[in-house]
Amino acid sequence: MKSGTITAVHRDNKQKQRYHIDLNEEYAFSVHEDILVKYNLFKGTEVDEAFFHEVLVAEEKHRAYLGALRYLGFRPRTKSQLNSYLVEKGFLPSIAEEVCERCQEQGYIDDEAFARQWVDERLRLKPRSPYMLRMELQQRGVERGIVEEAVRAVSREDELIAARALIEKKAKRLEGAPNPDEERKLLSMLMRKGFSHGVIQQIRGELRQRAEE
Repeated sequence: MKSGTITAVHRDNKQKQRYHIDLNEEYAFSVHEDILVKYNLFKGTEVDEAFFHEVLVAEEKHRAYLGALRYLGFRPRTKSQLNSYLVEKGFLPSIAEEVCERCQEQGYIDDEAFARQWVDERLRLKPRSPYMLRMELQQRGVERGIVEEAVRAVSREDELIAARALIEKKAKRLEGAPNPDEERKLLSMLMRKGFSHGVIQQIRGELRQRAEE
């Protein structure tokens, strides 16, 4: 720990929002401009060990917060994803959790909105069964209750549309209607992807109707 009087404050030449602080004519630490102003870290300010520790912790939290905002700027994330990212960047778990709570309070992360958007976009762009949607959200750390609420919005018709889209994508490679072996492979694919028995049976009927035409 360091203590003494701030004798100089230097602005960083490259990172204009960072400042280097000298205590007793020697470099001691650097902080973001927001922390500089918040703690009045200007020439003549007295710094004891407790105050020095408080400033360093505040600086670390602020650095984690700015990192979180950059990470969230690319695309929506879950609280779990943000927490893991911050910990991987070397921040203490307690700081990562505090920053996550702050971002949640400010609306930068919202697992319920994330889950709803995930389901909606998957159904429109990359058809999935409710089972696969559930697995994908759980893998991203969304709480089970939120996952179930989002997936509950998927109707049987939504599931049928998704199954048909997958079948059509595969069937384009076939010449004419699928033969029994090709039908079995297509239906097995739907089974592996977690579609319900009722939906698979309906698709089977549609494939066979196509074969009879």
